[in-house]
Amino acid sequence: MALCVYCNKRAGKRACPALGGVICPSCCGQHRGIEISCPISCKYFKTHESYQRDRLAEEFHALWIEKTEPLYRAGKERLIDLIAWIEMLIYQFYRERALGTDGEVREALEFLQRRFGPVMIVEAGGTALANHLWQGLQEFLKKEALPSEAVSEALEKIVEIFGAYANPAQPRKYLHGMLGHVQRYFTLPDELKESPSLITTPHIVTPES
Repeated sequence: MALCVYCNKRAGKRACPALGGVICPSCCGQHRGIEISCPISCKYFKTHESYQRDRLAEEFHALWIEKTEPLYRAGKERLIDLIAWIEMLIYQFYRERALGTDGEVREALEFLQRRFGPVMIVEAGGTALANHLWQGLQEFLKKEALPSEAVSEALEKIVEIFGAYANPAQPRKYLHGMLGHVQRYFTLPDELKESPSLITTPHIVTPES
C-alpha cells in the first residue's frame, strides 16, 4: 500500500487531488484548508466543511447576538449593518477558497483597524483578504456616511467577537462558526452569488425577526 503523500509514514487511504497522491486520514483531517490548499470540489473537504459550519453556526450566532446587543440597545443599528457587511465580505472571499485560517482573518481586521485609527498609517499593502475588505468597506461607506470613529467601533466589536470565539488549537474555528452563521442566519442577496460586488446589506435573522 502506498504511503501518505504528506507524512510519508502512514498508509495513504484517501485520494488527495491537491497533492496528487493518496493521503492518510490523520494528515487529511489535520492539514486540509490550513497547510493543504484543497480544491473546494474535494469530497472530503466539502463534507468536513459543511459539517463544521453546521455544527458551529448556532453557537457562533448566539455569541454574536450577545456581543452586538449593546449596539442595538444604544440605537447603533448602522454599526450592526457594517459588522454584517464585513462578515459578508469575509464569506465572499472564502466562498471559492479552501485555504484559510483564523490568523489570516485577524491580520486583515488589524490592518483595517490601523487604516481607520486616529492616526492613519500608510502601509505598502495588505494581504489579499485585507485588500478585499478595504475595497468592500469603501463601497459600503459610499452609501453610509459613517465617521471613522464609528467604523473603528464596529471593527473593535468584530475583533471582540473574534477573540471570544477563536481558539489557537483549532486554526479554523472562527471561520467555520462565522461562515456557518452567515449561511444560516443571513438572507444572502442574489448579487453575492453572481458578482464580486456587494450591493445590498443582508437581512440578519435574530430571535426577534
